[in-house]
Amino acid sequence: MTMPPPAGARTGATKRPEGRNVPAARHAAARPARRLRRAAWLAGFTAVAIGLFVCYLWQSRSLALGSDGASNALEAWDMLHGNLLLHGWQLSDVSFYTTELPEYMIVESVRGLGPDVVHVAGAVTYTLLLVLAGLVAKGRATGREGLARVLIACGIMLAPQVGSASTLLLLSPDHVGTEVPLLLIWLLIDRARPRWYVPAAAAVGLAWVQVADTFALYVGVIPLVLVGLVRAVHQFAGQEVGTSAPRRIGAAWYELALAGAALVSVALAAAAVHVIRASGGYLASAPTTKLAGWADIGPHFVITGQCILELFGANVLNTTGGASTFYAAVHLAGVAAAACGLALAIWRLFRRGDLITGVLAVAILVNLGAFIVSTQARDLLSGREIAAVLPYGAVLAGRALGGPLASAGRRAVRLSLASAGLACLACYAVALGYGVSQPATPAQNLDLTAFLAAHDLHNGLGGYWQANSGTLDSGGRIAIRSVLWAAGQTRRDPWETNAGWFDPRSHSANFVVTVSRPSSEVWEIVPREARMTWGQPERTYHFGRYTVLVWHTNLLARLGTPAPVSAGQ
Repeated sequence: MTMPPPAGARTGATKRPEGRNVPAARHAAARPARRLRRAAWLAGFTAVAIGLFVCYLWQSRSLALGSDGASNALEAWDMLHGNLLLHGWQLSDVSFYTTELPEYMIVESVRGLGPDVVHVAGAVTYTLLLVLAGLVAKGRATGREGLARVLIACGIMLAPQVGSASTLLLLSPDHVGTEVPLLLIWLLIDRARPRWYVPAAAAVGLAWVQVADTFALYVGVIPLVLVGLVRAVHQFAGQEVGTSAPRRIGAAWYELALAGAALVSVALAAAAVHVIRASGGYLASAPTTKLAGWADIGPHFVITGQCILELFGANVLNTTGGASTFYAAVHLAGVAAAACGLALAIWRLFRRGDLITGVLAVAILVNLGAFIVSTQARDLLSGREIAAVLPYGAVLAGRALGGPLASAGRRAVRLSLASAGLACLACYAVALGYGVSQPATPAQNLDLTAFLAAHDLHNGLGGYWQANSGTLDSGGRIAIRSVLWAAGQTRRDPWETNAGWFDPRSHSANFVVTVSRPSSEVWEIVPREARMTWGQPERTYHFGRYTVLVWHTNLLARLGTPAPVSAGQ
């Protein structure tokens, strides 16, 4: 006989024991607290990033702006005013077309045209680089380990060394900004689940970066192909004996897809550049890098080591003593941490280490190897060619050391390690303050443009180091176009210039800025060369090391055409 249900009970349902509802209730009650903590972390992270941007902006303003950054600012200004494909422009061997130039456009839309555009953009770029390095270093780790990873990576990059390192990292575009979109790609691959759209997004992203800078081949495409194939082989070989080939390949589909996406990105980038050219867009000059001779390889190792120290702010060989030497010595800890992270990443590459760690390690090795055997290894400023070593090394240090530091066995050991790390971080923060305290330096040709304006000279010619820099320094009110001496005549400089500027039907120039004591025979014009092209001037002004020659005619009509320059990318 079936007993009737108890009073108040629902027929057809079984009442759950009261105790089983308690964890669910606690879990639901904890959600708002977790969201509040996440919001607090996000707010704090954003506030720190804004503060760092201000510091980097002040430190960038202590550097004298030259024509390299000014050229990029003028290109972005032209794009902002409708010339999106940069019709008529002959760029350098790195276009920055899809990386820094859009960033410059945004800054110029707010601040207008002027030398501070380069400083603001440089500070934004480095801030983004540091933030993204911290996020990639964190990976999927949470709690103490996640925090330790972020602090290690960001701490290593916190304080660029005063001098050449600041010029490389905080001023004009030079491969540093290329790492920002690449870190975004690595962050996507690291955080997203293995789905078809991840390789597709990686292919598009890598192609986007390569349009701006073929440097991405060495620190993006090649590492992802190599590591993807290595991991695919591991997946393929790790299947049980007797597993069919399709099943083995299926187990490695994601790694193979990522490697294939990297290869596809090369074709996509080439197609995009071809479309730009076919549509009348810019031309990029061909790279001049060549393989070095065997006798140069040894010295290149020395230069490479110095450049690495400079990038990490630890070049004790390039300091003036006192505080600067102390700050550089403290940064040696960052170099050691990065080297440790790189060594562990290489060791784990063939032992099923995580994919992004392997990619970053291989990228550093490929970048350094290519640098050593090339003719690019010349001096400390050549460190721009291995700029990826800093953020990638910082990420590897964070991912390798964050876990062991956060989970050291005894509480006393953890406290000791944490205290040492925080003390080192505090020294880095003081070093950042030292960089911020450097006095602001005016742009290289600000005084020259003021002199020209005072003498009612607004449209003229000059060497590369006076031309685009002077134009930007004046906010475009004074236009100085770049010329050079070649084949017995003053000719239009095809490097970072727009051919339309030199059309005598729509533009004019009545003065030439020459240099009495040139620092470069190629990039600066001397008075004798100008007189040989245009004859005796009507007026001559002397200002510092400059001699300004003035004629009452349009000098563009007798300006020689540029020597042919082979197109690059």
